[in-house]
Amino acid sequence: MLRCRKSLTILIFLSILVSTISSYAEEEIEDLIDIFESKSKIIAIIEGEKTVSFELRPKEKVLWSGSNGFLGAFLTNLHFFAISTSSPVWHSLPLKLDESEKGVVALSPYIALLVTGVRAISFDAATNRFVEVQLPIHDELIVAEAEKYVAVVITSSRAFGLATKTSAFTEIFLRVQETIEAIKITSSKATVRTSDRLLTFEAKGSTWNEHRLY
Repeated sequence: MLRCRKSLTILIFLSILVSTISSYAEEEIEDLIDIFESKSKIIAIIEGEKTVSFELRPKEKVLWSGSNGFLGAFLTNLHFFAISTSSPVWHSLPLKLDESEKGVVALSPYIALLVTGVRAISFDAATNRFVEVQLPIHDELIVAEAEKYVAVVITSSRAFGLATKTSAFTEIFLRVQETIEAIKITSSKATVRTSDRLLTFEAKGSTWNEHRLY
């Protein structure tokens, strides 16, 4: 009887250990794309095997580059480039004159996000396409972040959320004199606390939900 109890205890311990290791492994995503610039070309090496290059235009300059998980991205003065493991070609979106100068870039394993003074642009590794939304004129940018399954852009008058595998940003208006007090973004959820409300955006529903605080 004692041996059975010991065996059961060991099995339970091993089950918990395997579950913990599995959950940690799900959170950690290895970088599968290496990128670099060489002789006026942007180059990606996919999973250490396939090399994909793209020649930049004359006077086109790289302003930012990065890779994370399934994505690689470049920002130049003329284009926003992205590449994924599921579509190993360089995708590009033209930028307006001087649009990239004050651009803010965020990169997660699935989402590449660029926010300029006039629009927010994302590239999703799940769909391999760009999605964009125009930002309110004269708004101040408060935050632009991309996590595993969601990207969030918050300005002084609106909050925009995007989930992987969706085709558009979802927005919610901030009220007059409503101020942002706290922002928390996890892999699949964004929580924004304002002076009046608690706003949440989840990847699963891809919608903003609001709860009045007073």
